[in-house]
Amino acid sequence: MKKNLLLGVGNDIRGDDAIGEEIAREFEREGWDVEDCGTVPENFIPHIEVDVYEEVVIVDAANMELEPGEIRRVPRERLGVFTMSTHALPISLVMDFLDDKVGKVTLIGIQPKDMSLKEGMTEELKKAKNELLDILQTDRWNEIPFLE
Repeated sequence: MKKNLLLGVGNDIRGDDAIGEEIAREFEREGWDVEDCGTVPENFIPHIEVDVYEEVVIVDAANMELEPGEIRRVPRERLGVFTMSTHALPISLVMDFLDDKVGKVTLIGIQPKDMSLKEGMTEELKKAKNELLDILQTDRWNEIPFLE
């Protein structure tokens, strides 16, 4: 039986940029593997075996010019239009590598409010974290609207 994989991406010392890591640390569900990738999701690609995962869901802070805490699925064609959190490689390349290994790759972006050098997320992002955890627990991530 294939599983799903959640990759949480972010940086704990950049305020709201920690959202992906926070989701990864708190999400537990049967049939899912979870990786807290920090700022280097590409380091986890070699460990992903072909045809083990049905879907990979990547969660990351994304400056999408929305209200803080807004959650969107980000289509690949929009990746060059806004800024994701701080990564060694662009998230689009990570998704391209994953395409060869898994059935489907979904990127979920959360609009940050403050990504300055400080620990702790804003209240808007804490609320979004709880909302997204509930969405993931109840298999509703495919109902999250796409970024237009």
